[in-house]
Amino acid sequence: MEQIGDATLYLGDCLEILPTLPKDSIDMLWTDPPYGHGNHDGDWNARLNEHRGIEDKPIANDDAAGMRVAVDGMLSAAVRLLKPDCCCCCCCGGGGPRPTFAWVAQRMDSAGLAFFHSVIWDKVNPGLGWRYRRQHEMVMVAHREKGKLSWNEGIPAQSNVIRLSKPRDDAHPNIKPVELVEKFIKQHAPEGGLVLDPFMGSGTTGVACANLGRKFIGIEIEPKYFEIARERIDNAYRQVRLFA
Repeated sequence: MEQIGDATLYLGDCLEILPTLPKDSIDMLWTDPPYGHGNHDGDWNARLNEHRGIEDKPIANDDAAGMRVAVDGMLSAAVRLLKPDCCCCCCCGGGGPRPTFAWVAQRMDSAGLAFFHSVIWDKVNPGLGWRYRRQHEMVMVAHREKGKLSWNEGIPAQSNVIRLSKPRDDAHPNIKPVELVEKFIKQHAPEGGLVLDPFMGSGTTGVACANLGRKFIGIEIEPKYFEIARERIDNAYRQVRLFA
């Protein structure tokens, strides 16, 4: 565990760490788990990277079965951790031969959670794909069953399509724009509230929380991405202090 400003970072398996966190302590969960597509593991991405001489970066638990075990366990733990009125956002792929988005939506409407809405992230430029090239991903939004979706006062109703280019930063093969995460945090997490990301990756959620004055708990299983996240979040706090 490492503390950087208001960010608490854990290197390890979220399914082992989440049960150690206090009950009803989390205002918002935002996470970008493995999509179950096996990206960068013998697919078109891997072959393209091999042609370019670029090292591949397979993601842990990114096979279909591994993803379902990891995401199901994470969401089960989230029910205990989230406050009664909260927000739970889980990214997922928008298509492909295995419709994981449908499974994620259904899972987020069961076992203590209530599905609320799906939001489309339009990445502007289409990526790789067979017949249909991938230009969008999805953010599934839920809250605790019998609770309410947290929504900050003064925020008007939002479009469920967000158009933002994918970052050029290659710190992680599936890195999200900081602006995308910030948008959801501004809407759902109260000022000074606590945001949890069980699949922290390269730390984008932690950077967004540092920028917006929210507390953060991040968990990452891969040491190389944990180090990248630690450095990015530390730099974000340095920038906040510089301009405070």
